[in-house]
Amino acid sequence: MEPKIRAEILPMEFENKQIVAVKINELAQNQKPCYYKPKGLKGGSYTRVGDSDTIMTDYEIYALQSYNDHIIEDKRPNKNSSLEDLNMDALKEYIEKVKINRPNFAKNSFKKNLKLCAITDTTENQIYPTLAGTLIFGEFPQSYYPQLFVACVVVPGTKLGETGTLGERFIDNKRIEGTIEEMLNGTMNFLRRNMKMSVIIDENGKRTNRTEYPIEALREAVANALIHRDYSTQTENAYISVYMYKDRIEILNPGALYGTNKLENLGTDTVMEARNPNIVRILEEKGAVIENRHSGIPTMKREMQKYNLPMPEFYEERGSFKVIFRNISSQVSSQVSGQVSSQVNKPQNKTIDRYKQIILDFCVTPKSSKEIKEHLNLKSRSYVNNKILKPLIELNILEYTNKKHPEASNQKYITKK
Repeated sequence: MEPKIRAEILPMEFENKQIVAVKINELAQNQKPCYYKPKGLKGGSYTRVGDSDTIMTDYEIYALQSYNDHIIEDKRPNKNSSLEDLNMDALKEYIEKVKINRPNFAKNSFKKNLKLCAITDTTENQIYPTLAGTLIFGEFPQSYYPQLFVACVVVPGTKLGETGTLGERFIDNKRIEGTIEEMLNGTMNFLRRNMKMSVIIDENGKRTNRTEYPIEALREAVANALIHRDYSTQTENAYISVYMYKDRIEILNPGALYGTNKLENLGTDTVMEARNPNIVRILEEKGAVIENRHSGIPTMKREMQKYNLPMPEFYEERGSFKVIFRNISSQVSSQVSGQVSSQVNKPQNKTIDRYKQIILDFCVTPKSSKEIKEHLNLKSRSYVNNKILKPLIELNILEYTNKKHPEASNQKYITKK
């Protein structure tokens, strides 16, 4: 293997027998991937998918290597463009704003300040806009990056392929283009236009309009997708997708979580690494898209809670990242399906029903998944976690003892009072 594997050999006693355990510690992020040398990097690098080992894709390998090599994609020069292709009025306004916070910039020329802010780059004595400069200040960024847009679709059912009463596949379908700020505003206008509106009358008779989903939560999710997506050449032909179904909204952007970032740390106090640091900094200084760093996911959760809707769901898939917001109809559907589960032949419901009361009685005091597995006399811990414990947590009758880190190795479960 490369890098070399350093195993820890641990003699220990188990069930009155002497055994030897071999522990392989996780490599540091900048040493990954570890691969089987006889097959080479591309043929010998594997990742765990479910219960199988799968060869890593070219993108997965590239994502690790670019992180190790400290490649900053948003600083890449756009050699098909020139300074004249940027919005000069917006640039001048931005640089004047930057000078207030950085007095030393006042002595520099306009072009030097553009380079210091990573808006332009000089190659062979030629000034080119960077990717960040093009996406934030470009007159029309899609002239150079045609696939860097947002595809917004309204689906008549709860999954792709379902059709409406007139046989239509999509109720609305729009390609949103422009700068990052323009794509954010265009996507939000699309979502507002296709969202249901309720009229709420309070105890004083005051009428207020309430959207189907909290606008601020959706705005944060779309902004995150635009700012933190992977803009490398490996994903340049992939676009951001926004799907509105009858029961949910899904926002999918290219690129898995960056570097050492982990799914369980999203929305916590853990410091997260930025894939596109120049885009983040410029938009923060402009103040139009980003207002408070690291507040996006807590805002999504807070706004969904205000609406009494389920918490947003985050999924890291191979080469992409997905956020799901569910509406009231999804809750009603879930409750109805729970009421009729005894009449419907669903293996998962039968599994939950079979073990539910046993686990709830057993977990009056905190228990680990290993203890629960042994109590149920089952062999597979992953089966217990995925088919029994997680569904019980989703039903809100079982909870983690360590709520901030659901995947923690010392995680335990307790019956919810």
